[in-house]
Amino acid sequence: MARYLFRFDDICPTMNWITWQEIESLLVQYGISPILSVVPDNRDRTLALMPPVPDFWDRVRRWQDRGWSIALHGYQHTYVNRNRGMMGLTPQSEFAGLPREVQREKLLKGIEIFAREGIRPDCWVAPSHSFDGTTVDLLAEAGIHIISDGLWFWPHMDRRGMTWVPQQLWERVRTTPPGIWTVCYHPNEWSAHDIDRFREDLSRSSSMAIRLHDAVAIGKKRRMTITDRFQAHAMLALKRPVGRTLFRFIKPLIRI
Repeated sequence: MARYLFRFDDICPTMNWITWQEIESLLVQYGISPILSVVPDNRDRTLALMPPVPDFWDRVRRWQDRGWSIALHGYQHTYVNRNRGMMGLTPQSEFAGLPREVQREKLLKGIEIFAREGIRPDCWVAPSHSFDGTTVDLLAEAGIHIISDGLWFWPHMDRRGMTWVPQQLWERVRTTPPGIWTVCYHPNEWSAHDIDRFREDLSRSSSMAIRLHDAVAIGKKRRMTITDRFQAHAMLALKRPVGRTLFRFIKPLIRI
């Protein structure tokens, strides 16, 4: 059976709060406990859509008290190179390819901001999915042992003791094979139509929603398999232009 996690990225003081108010009301109405990816010290101008709200951290604390999961979403959400990192998805990064000490400093500064504000980082979400093995090692050292990323179907635990909860869908809930499927939303870019579409998603799939800690409990019982690796490579290929073109030809011949 497919189960769905709902994740919202780019949460920061200057986000689109008008849109977020409607989203938050829907999450409460349908009993969804999402992952909220919070930027500790946002310096990305593209995320400056409104004047900063003065009670931002009060809001984050209320979300966590409600049982919603708060992710450490990088440090400043600024891209410093064209490195795709270990996920291979997007050619821009705040972390991948940087020296260990530079990455350590960024992570610790982000964690210190959370600690100062009384926020516990439940997991890690890298801006643009780009991070590397050094990032993972440093997260483990810092006590963050859950990563929301990866294109396989099921969570698993790796040799470092890190639990990986995959994130394979963007902006819509889609019909999927059995697995744990995280849908990543970017609400700062939403229109009224997107809110209506999200309401439809929730009306169809809220009964199949899962919390982060439930997905983690599943992952702690699994190790990555050959099947997981094949699934991830296949999904990554489908995100490339050649793969998407090929899929359009073979889709009528297979049952999804």
